[in-house]
Amino acid sequence: MTHATSSSPADQADAAICAHLEAKIASLQAQIGDTSTKLDQAAAKLKNSDASQTVQNHIRLLRDYNDMRDVGTSLMGIIAESRRVQMKKVYEDYDVNEKD
Repeated sequence: MTHATSSSPADQADAAICAHLEAKIASLQAQIGDTSTKLDQAAAKLKNSDASQTVQNHIRLLRDYNDMRDVGTSLMGIIAESRRVQMKKVYEDYDVNEKD
């Protein structure tokens, strides 16, 4: 005796919804994988992903900049003194803004 399995319209609708949701889940999982890969690639491009190390590096660079600026200002002062002019005049002569 063979039994024909017939499913009701509600069962067919449920099966269609399940298939749609499973496809959506698979798509989202693929997107998660792609995003994770992109994140890993971006992190690998960073010189140092440790935030505190990055901050320390920036602080070091700012100190270096300030040291160089101090030396430059001192040299401008020596030039101004040797020419017997104000620092402002030396800045103008070298096309340097006093805020530089």
